[in-house]
Amino acid sequence: MKNREINFDIKQLVSFLEVAREQNFTRASRNLSLGQATISHHIGQLEKMFGVTLMNRTSKDFSLTPEGEAFRDFCMKLFGDIDGLLRSFSEAASGGVAEIAASTIPSTYIIPAVIARLKEKNPQFFYRVSVSDSREVVELIKEGRAEIGVLGRLIKHPSLAYDRLMTDEIVLIGPNPGPDTVSAKEIPSLKMIMRESGSGTRNAVENSLSGMGIRLSDLNIVYECSTTEAVKEAVAAGIGCSFVSKLAIERELEQNTFRIIRTRGMTISRDFYVVYQKNRPRGRAAALFLDEIRRRV
Repeated sequence: MKNREINFDIKQLVSFLEVAREQNFTRASRNLSLGQATISHHIGQLEKMFGVTLMNRTSKDFSLTPEGEAFRDFCMKLFGDIDGLLRSFSEAASGGVAEIAASTIPSTYIIPAVIARLKEKNPQFFYRVSVSDSREVVELIKEGRAEIGVLGRLIKHPSLAYDRLMTDEIVLIGPNPGPDTVSAKEIPSLKMIMRESGSGTRNAVENSLSGMGIRLSDLNIVYECSTTEAVKEAVAAGIGCSFVSKLAIERELEQNTFRIIRTRGMTISRDFYVVYQKNRPRGRAAALFLDEIRRRV
């Protein structure tokens, strides 16, 4: 092996990592917009160059060989080092830039206060926050397009680490005037406004209702929104009731815009998490953000 000439390019490594991640050539081909023949050629070139088999692949099975697992770890570290180098260039030019991905509630009601505290001490740092649903936040972190994610749903992946930040209560709200209390069995009779599929809030509500024997198809869903603000406006307009984060309605409750409807025998809560890649180095701005949100939330 020591006499072999090692000469590969980044495209070959990207193909290898995508196939290893998906454990499927067809999905890897679709994700990279490359032909399967091209991806197979890239991996074949790597195996020929190293003189080892990196993948066991048959029509029914796929697995990395021990050599393939070692090469996967090498590739992930290499790309992490490249990301670190690019961030160093960016920080040298601008003082520090961090890409943050967050779901709706954290992006609106948690992150601004954290960044405000950071900017007081480090005005040279710049933070860019992308707002997506929880599933998309995880994808952005996995793909390396964001350094830190904040979300209300734990979606496990071997490359990711999660830290729990806080617990949030999800409450049922309705327009004024209206009932103060309902039982769980009465919920299907209400006109319901729901967040979109993929939302952490919706996932927590579905799980809780399921535990009470209520399916999503049992609900009278009359409206669906992609943001919490849109949900609140719909409730205030009298379209129906909805489950929302208690963090999101403090101002409206003070203004008597709508009311919390207590649900007898039913309590919904969910945790917020910060997520990041285990082996990816973080820039100074992102590292300070992670420390601050862990400490202050």
